[in-house]
Amino acid sequence: MQIKYRITLVYSVIVTVILLLFCVALYFFSYQDMVSRFKDRLLSKATSTLELIRSPRFDVELIKKINETSPSSLDRKSLYVYDYKSNKVFSYHDKNALPVKLNDNIIHNVTKGRPYYFTMDDRDVVALEYEDKNSNYIVMVAAYDSDRIDWLQKLQLILAVCMLLSVIIVVFTGYVFSLSLIRAISEFTHKIKHISSEKFSLRLDTGKGKDELQKLAITINDLLDRLQASFNLQRRFIDNASHELSTPLASIASQMDVTLQRERTGEDYKKALLSMNDDVKRLSMLVRSLLEIAKVSGSMGGTELTSVRIDEMLMRIPAELRNVSPMYDVNIEFDKLPEDESALIIYGNEHLLYSAIKNIVHNACKFSEDKRADLSMSFTNGNIVITIKDNGPGIDDKDMQHIFQPFYRSNRHQSYVSGAGLGLSLAQRIISLHKGNITVESKLGHGTTFTIILPQEGAAELEVHTGKGIKQAIIKTKGT
Repeated sequence: MQIKYRITLVYSVIVTVILLLFCVALYFFSYQDMVSRFKDRLLSKATSTLELIRSPRFDVELIKKINETSPSSLDRKSLYVYDYKSNKVFSYHDKNALPVKLNDNIIHNVTKGRPYYFTMDDRDVVALEYEDKNSNYIVMVAAYDSDRIDWLQKLQLILAVCMLLSVIIVVFTGYVFSLSLIRAISEFTHKIKHISSEKFSLRLDTGKGKDELQKLAITINDLLDRLQASFNLQRRFIDNASHELSTPLASIASQMDVTLQRERTGEDYKKALLSMNDDVKRLSMLVRSLLEIAKVSGSMGGTELTSVRIDEMLMRIPAELRNVSPMYDVNIEFDKLPEDESALIIYGNEHLLYSAIKNIVHNACKFSEDKRADLSMSFTNGNIVITIKDNGPGIDDKDMQHIFQPFYRSNRHQSYVSGAGLGLSLAQRIISLHKGNITVESKLGHGTTFTIILPQEGAAELEVHTGKGIKQAIIKTKGT
């Protein structure tokens, strides 16, 4: 069922129920009011009849004549007066009225000191006891309330017609009301249908109303902004990856074509193979970097997480970088190690963390004029702060905006430093997945400083999930 019909149905049902309750209440209170008024008329008739019976000039025929000719007489009425021995002192009833007999139940209820009301043969009856020093009477008056019956029938017809017309009006107004509510949603749907990868710049009109629809439009626009940024990044990444992968492949193919054009000496073949080997190594490095980026894209779900001792992990970096190049020198300084060893624990993937930090330290050694990098660690507010500083040429403001983009390499450094431009992008993604943050400070001619902030294990709440025999975990940092 469409939303507009659902809104119309719910609105109509609610209003109809309210109107129905109102009609029932109106009918009920009207009925009670007319019954109460008729009882007062019966009681008044019984009292006046009793006064006439007690009068010294009591005349039965005169009282009967008064009841027959009185314009305010009751319809199908019956009047009875009994003495204390239940002997009938006076009786009168219209021709179309059935007699009412005094019984023990009436006597029992009327002697309680208040009027006794009951119904008999679709007529209302009141029994009243009067007692003084000289006499004791029971008076009964019965009559048919034709005015009440006629008025209630008219009231039923009026309420039924009004109810029917009200339901028709409610359904119509509910449908119009639902259309006004979903008009903005329909516009959202129509416009979203036209948004595609070719028209991703289209956005929803948020309007001026401070309501839920405006919040929905703002939320959708924010989502489209993030998707557009993601698609743009993906396009640039694919373009750069295609270019970077095609370059060594084209170089290998061209060298093979040139080499196979004619017979060559063993030395020529060796030179060609060595050149192609360099291209293959570069291609292997690109593929490995792309696989690493794909691995850390998204969330930590499916990634094996353990408790990582950060100081021990950092201590492994100098030896490994010396294996890369004997010229690389990493100076490590730990600022006031905490007495509690748990403050040195980070919950995450050790391989990914080590790869991210090692890439940054490797870049620091590679760009430093003396091939030296200063690595320090400190602690603040439940976080571990890792600082990596080099003595390189620095990064200008233009390059600073793009250093974490995949495949980005500054033109100032491409001539003497090799690389695919994926190390910093990979490091940033890994740090972000571990709920950390990485910042850069640099000044031309004065080196560059990278600062990595990671939450300690005690500052994270762990949820462990078990599936297919492999334990997985998700880090939830407090306040996120």
